Amino acid sequence: MEWVRVSPLAIVVADEQRFWIHHPGWFPSADPFLTPMECEGSLASTRNILEGALCAAQQAAALERTPDTATEVPLTLARWVWRLAGYYHTTHSTPALMQEAAEKFAAAGRTALAQYAISKCVDEGGHDDLALEDIRSLGYVAEQVVQACVPATASALVSYFTQLVRADDPIGCIGYAYALERMASAIQQDHIDQVVAILPRGVDATKCLRVHSGVGYDTDHVEDAIAVAAQATAREREAIARTCYQTALLRHAAPKGDYLSEAALQSLLPASSLWLAPA
Repeated sequence: MEWVRVSPLAIVVADEQRFWIHHPGWFPSADPFLTPMECEGSLASTRNILEGALCAAQQAAALERTPDTATEVPLTLARWVWRLAGYYHTTHSTPALMQEAAEKFAAAGRTALAQYAISKCVDEGGHDDLALEDIRSLGYVAEQVVQACVPATASALVSYFTQLVRADDPIGCIGYAYALERMASAIQQDHIDQVVAILPRGVDATKCLRVHSGVGYDTDHVEDAIAVAAQATAREREAIARTCYQTALLRHAAPKGDYLSEAALQSLLPASSLWLAPA
């Protein structure tokens, strides 16, 4: 059994069959889950503790949503370009930051963690170019778009990732990578089809999305993160689960800065696309 307190009100508990979210009671001295865990991890229990951290974050984000952020915003071409810009910023940061984490792990003799971080540098290399290619396919100068469009959620994620890597112990980068890839793996073909439906005929602007989805590579990457986390110490697994929770909370709690009107999006995008040029 594994457990970790991810917030003042939530402790995620998991065994090899399931996870549940435990809320600390009135008598802390009688609550065994308020003591740090000391056990070793297993693939099954670590998978469940990380899944539970994601679930706890989703629940916490749902409680914090306001009416203006709880409503699903219809997908349009302009909004898809905005999302592609977000993909660019998060994927662009990964290789360099994971290289930095790998060097710190290697210097500390943490070989398995260093190897994982290096593998992320390789796996994620060039994915920012996929986002740029998708933006170009819609008729834009992609470099102008990503300079003008920096979604608040993407900015917050990159800032948090940078903070994790540059901490004294960069172990949190494992939880960050797991959270984003696990959430991406939940994207299935039906969502990709919804994006295709709003694209101009003959235009493929879903290359980056497909790679970061359940029909791409992220499912395998999720298993890689679980494997390295399961081998970590109890303190390291706690840190990984907490950063998984915080990363998912940032992702689910999309700031108001990401809820731009169609007119606001159009004003940000360089007027160079035949598809999205104002009428």
